[in-house]
Amino acid sequence: MSLMMSVCATINVSSQEMNLIPSGTFTMGDYKYVRDELPTHDVHITSFWIDVTEVTYEYWFEIAEWAEQNGYEFSDRPSRALKGASWSPVREQHPMNMVRWYDAIKWCNARSEHDGRLPCYYTDTEHTEVYRKGAVDIDNAHVDWKSSGYRLPTEAEWERAARGKFSGDNYPWGGWLTGSHANYRYSGDPYDNGTTPAGYYNGEQVIIKERASRGGEGTRPRDMANDFGLYDMTGNVGEWCWDWYDASWYSTYESNDPHGPSSKPTDARTGGTRIYRGGSYDHESNLRIAFRHQRLPTTALRNIGIRCVRSTYHDPLLIQATSVDDHWKNLDWFGYYYQADNGWIYHEYFGWVYPAGNGSYDNWLWFPKRGWIWTCKELFPYMWSNRGQTWLWYDRRLNLFYDFNRQVYEEQ
Repeated sequence: MSLMMSVCATINVSSQEMNLIPSGTFTMGDYKYVRDELPTHDVHITSFWIDVTEVTYEYWFEIAEWAEQNGYEFSDRPSRALKGASWSPVREQHPMNMVRWYDAIKWCNARSEHDGRLPCYYTDTEHTEVYRKGAVDIDNAHVDWKSSGYRLPTEAEWERAARGKFSGDNYPWGGWLTGSHANYRYSGDPYDNGTTPAGYYNGEQVIIKERASRGGEGTRPRDMANDFGLYDMTGNVGEWCWDWYDASWYSTYESNDPHGPSSKPTDARTGGTRIYRGGSYDHESNLRIAFRHQRLPTTALRNIGIRCVRSTYHDPLLIQATSVDDHWKNLDWFGYYYQADNGWIYHEYFGWVYPAGNGSYDNWLWFPKRGWIWTCKELFPYMWSNRGQTWLWYDRRLNLFYDFNRQVYEEQ
């Protein structure tokens, strides 16, 4: 029984759900309000995945704790983050905040490595030194844009995801804004002048009891996901983007997958700032999709958090393994194995198996007697048997599999 509880706890790790934004062209910017939103221009964006909600306080610290045990260093600012209203029954599900841009970049890398994906951000342009420490002003050349890892959205990706089909409108649902749509200053939700739980406006939330001073109970909000199933693209907390801020950037824009200025702009007033988007609970204006917020990357505020994206590229299988010699390799979570020229591997515990899949986050292994079995860095030595439709646990001490459906130990 204790073993079953252990595997369930391992399999049900908390994470952030992601939705796919399909490739497409949209009109970026706005012609009616602010000069740095001009000229409006068409941009084509390649498909990518994005977090359905802003990164929560709970998930940030789950990854950060792992990261700090694996060579990462963050500033002290995240430790000062506010969980949410003291009376909230789900405080740790409020958005993370007090995040410097530098910490956000490192956290994205940590999330990638935690999940067995190749990181996106490096301190060298050859992409050999993973960015894990310090406050480094990396540029576009320091990013592996074809990695499967997590990163901050580019300004264009963020706007594409926020707009959905409403290209040219002010908000993810059209041209108007009320307190039933989003969390912003004086919007009237039960958490007014503070963050709401991530995804609060999803129509599925239980009724939240308000503080006694307000009396009564909160109301059930309508489902305010946009066309891509995303929440809080307007309000709650602002969201860091990758790009350097340049007020005139739209005049020299790139039409396909723009990454913003290639290096730090020289403008004396704003040349060192980075973009963040979406407004926040602390705004009552400047909540339009097209509005370009910007702050120094050292900024840490309770109204700025993050939402991650990742590209649709896949990493090569077992790419993070280190070579012992011409054929023997070692992968820290998987063990030692001999790589044969025909694609088969001889694993130190499993014997001959045939690997397939998409990197350390998606591994299928063909066992001659068991068929296909799936595992990944985050779950190993727990494995899923496709033939048996059951979870297995590999007991290295006994060199046996434990079948959770049948509750018996079996040979490979």
